[in-house]
Amino acid sequence: MKSIGRLFRHFFYDLWIGLPGWVVFFSIFWLVSVFSVSTDIASALFLGAGTALVLLATNTFFSWASTASYFQSGAPTSLRYFLPVLRGILYLLCASLIVPFYELLLRLVVPEAYQRFQDITPFIPVACLILSQFGSLPHRHPVRESVIDSLSTGTGFLVYLLFLGVITQRLVQYEKSPFYGAVLGGILLGMIAYLGREKQKRNTNAHE
Repeated sequence: MKSIGRLFRHFFYDLWIGLPGWVVFFSIFWLVSVFSVSTDIASALFLGAGTALVLLATNTFFSWASTASYFQSGAPTSLRYFLPVLRGILYLLCASLIVPFYELLLRLVVPEAYQRFQDITPFIPVACLILSQFGSLPHRHPVRESVIDSLSTGTGFLVYLLFLGVITQRLVQYEKSPFYGAVLGGILLGMIAYLGREKQKRNTNAHE
């Protein structure tokens, strides 16, 4: 159980509790659009697995590429203020370039499934950008740690999407709008972030 807890800590704790509040709100707001396309188990599996694979490849490459001098503290002063934005743009571009390889793999292995889910693939780079904390995580960590974090975060995201996919599929069977599943996903993440932060505050006050 402890190993499972550590596996999902990256997605359910570090991502939604250890970040500033405005980042959490922005992340949940944008991920609701990702949840809205996970209208059944199959689409959730496609999106979750694709995000995990692209996240792994992008984080590994971006962590290795971030050793360049312009990504470090030794960069010219005129560029330091733009580095966070530049990292986010470059990360999104890198993830977008890797997505076609994922699409090609699906077209070769399961062409029928690709025809069904090809409209979902544009959501993968956005999900990767958010899950990588806007590209800052692979920038701050070596390749090995980025790989471990990518696997943990991607797996947690996949399980969460499957959970929402099951619920949304049940809603559709009862003739309810699948958008309720996306709203539920945002509310659950918001509650996780809120309760986690309150627990963190209590622990901090107890130590003081």
